[in-house]
Amino acid sequence: MHEQQDMVKALKAKMLLADVLYEQEAQKALKERKLVQEKQIEKHWEEIEIEKMKEYDEKMRAKLEEEYKVK
Repeated sequence: MHEQQDMVKALKAKMLLADVLYEQEAQKALKERKLVQEKQIEKHWEEIEIEKMKEYDEKMRAKLEEEYKVK
């Protein structure tokens, strides 16, 4: 009887360990996916900002060229 209880306890411990290891791997995968998404979002915003800066530069260039042509 005592031997069976030890076997059951050992099995439960192994199952718990397996669950913990599986959960750790799942959390690592989730963390990696989050990092990839954050990098993609950051890259997207940088591209938008660069485009806005180019548009602003073009407008300023056109404005300055127009001012110097008038004079």
